Amino acid sequence: MAGVRRGSATLAVSPPKDWMTSGEVARALNMTRAAIRRWAREGLVDAIKTPGGQYRFRREALARLMDVKRINRNGDLDSRRRSNS
Repeated sequence: MAGVRRGSATLAVSPPKDWMTSGEVARALNMTRAAIRRWAREGLVDAIKTPGGQYRFRREALARLMDVKRINRNGDLDSRRRSNS
């Protein structure tokens, strides 16, 4: 592997990325990917849809979701949504 150095200088941790996949968000919240995608479709969480049809979530959106999940342990955001109607 020409040009690949294995010294400690090349093993630096990269900064966290701004966008996360539905799988990464689901693992962080201990939920299913399907539930996270449903929340995105229903507008319960900020997300973008890629041209390939996959959802991407901002890291800040994950932080907000984690706060909501701590408040509402059963993971049901529908009650919050109904109260805003």
